[in-house]
Amino acid sequence: MIDPERLFSVFSLPEPEDDPFMDFQKTQAFKLGMFKKIIWNQKNIETKMGKFLEMMPELAEKIDFDNDAGEFVTHTRAWTYLKDFDPTSDQGKDACRIFSDQYTFTACDLAISFWEEKEAYEKCAHIKKVKDSLKIT
Repeated sequence: MIDPERLFSVFSLPEPEDDPFMDFQKTQAFKLGMFKKIIWNQKNIETKMGKFLEMMPELAEKIDFDNDAGEFVTHTRAWTYLKDFDPTSDQGKDACRIFSDQYTFTACDLAISFWEEKEAYEKCAHIKKVKDSLKIT
């Protein structure tokens, strides 16, 4: 009888390669692009959050966001990408050049306005630094 374990132990499996998508997620361009995308898709997130909270009214009562749960989720999620963005690095400068448009500029303004209301001034300062790195023509 052939022992399958012994037979297949002769062959070596190839080592798994690094996932290029995971490497891409670490780039400065990805971080700035995701920030911009999330801010501009706020209405979609608000709609999804509203439906989610409708399904769980007891949770909605406990959270008590005064109908701005979607806005809070949007800006918190966008911040998770932007907090690690470094506009002074070579990659960050390239990302700022790629995403230098009115939409990114406005996304920064919207995020600053949101975090100002929450008195999260460290976040505002970082977003302002990113905004200042954008060159709108």
